[in-house]
Amino acid sequence: MIKIFKISTIIFVLLIICAPSCEDEQETANREEAILTAAKNDIRTEFETDYLNEASLFAYETTAKQKVSDLADYIYIMTDTSLDMSFRIKASEIIKGAFLSENITLRLFLQEDNPVNKLEIYSLSKMGLENKLPLLPFTFDSIYVYEPLHRIDNMTYAGVIRFSQKFTDTVIPEQVIKSIKRNSNFYVVKEDKVFGTDSLNVWTVRLGEIR
Repeated sequence: MIKIFKISTIIFVLLIICAPSCEDEQETANREEAILTAAKNDIRTEFETDYLNEASLFAYETTAKQKVSDLADYIYIMTDTSLDMSFRIKASEIIKGAFLSENITLRLFLQEDNPVNKLEIYSLSKMGLENKLPLLPFTFDSIYVYEPLHRIDNMTYAGVIRFSQKFTDTVIPEQVIKSIKRNSNFYVVKEDKVFGTDSLNVWTVRLGEIR
């Protein structure tokens, strides 16, 4: 995104300017502080704004769709017993971080009447790491924004995403067993993020319940 590119550019410039030189250390320190302050101000301008324009809302909607797409991959990594546990734990952390809270519930099983079909994020993570999550391989596709982001209060925008969950054969991955229509709320909320020694209140995308 343009915002990430701008921040990356600032950091790149900071690294170049902060390269060793024969200049006075105090002058160098002052310059570094000035650039760091400028970077913080730029981030505040971009991310701490109280209202999001159409371009920003579209960018966050795109991010939310990507989070849904990535979710299937991270669940696969979390439950893959051939991988080192450190990778699986990291995938679990990313899954939990993608949602509004660990109490959010997900419907992910092929059998809609499965007693564990409706799992909270915490339980999904725990069962996945303990090799107790009997999920068939699946992917999410045909992802689109059904209800665009709209402001619901001073700290939150909300919308709805729809998509298909395609379950595939364990022997022939290309063979789709069944496709189920799903939908999920998604949110753009204000959260505190650490930047250096400062804490900035910025907009962040979070997913909600998957039904």
